[in-house]
Amino acid sequence: MFNFKTCAQPTCNTYICGEGPFCFRHSPNKEELHTACVTSLLGQDDVLNLSLTGDEFEDLTIPKKGFISSNMAWCTFRNVDFSECTFITSFFDFCLFEGCRFNNITSRYSIFSGSKMIDCDFSGSSITHTNFVGIDTLWCNFGDCDLYYSNFGASFLRDTDFIDCNLKKADFAHTNQRRVSFRYSNYEEAHH
Repeated sequence: MFNFKTCAQPTCNTYICGEGPFCFRHSPNKEELHTACVTSLLGQDDVLNLSLTGDEFEDLTIPKKGFISSNMAWCTFRNVDFSECTFITSFFDFCLFEGCRFNNITSRYSIFSGSKMIDCDFSGSSITHTNFVGIDTLWCNFGDCDLYYSNFGASFLRDTDFIDCNLKKADFAHTNQRRVSFRYSNYEEAHH
């Protein structure tokens, strides 16, 4: 698991990057940290125990790999293709995802809560026991996904499709839904 030490900057409670002592925002070598992270994302090895919050990534195609016990909260991802990747116990909360692809991913016990997702495609994925609480979606596609026990509670879902999905034990309680389609899905087996 990534390091739970907080930034040495007074009043900052953000987790440190690597060995620290600062978070990304307060680090004197942001460019070096960003370059190392992009190299890790584009390399063949799994992303393991990485902690880098608040960075921005654009126009990347991530090769098939695992994101395991990593923390990339508060990051911005524009036109990033995560297709075929595996996410296990990783944190992507309060991120901005714009024009991103998550086709055929596997996600278990990961967190995307509080994120804003615009024009993102998760179709054909196995996304179980994953936390999407409080997300804000616009023009997103979760078609043909297994969303068993995933939680979308208190989310704002607009122009988002959940067509032909397994929604057994998924949670949609207190969601604000506008132009959302659950066609061919077992919505009656979800909590709403």
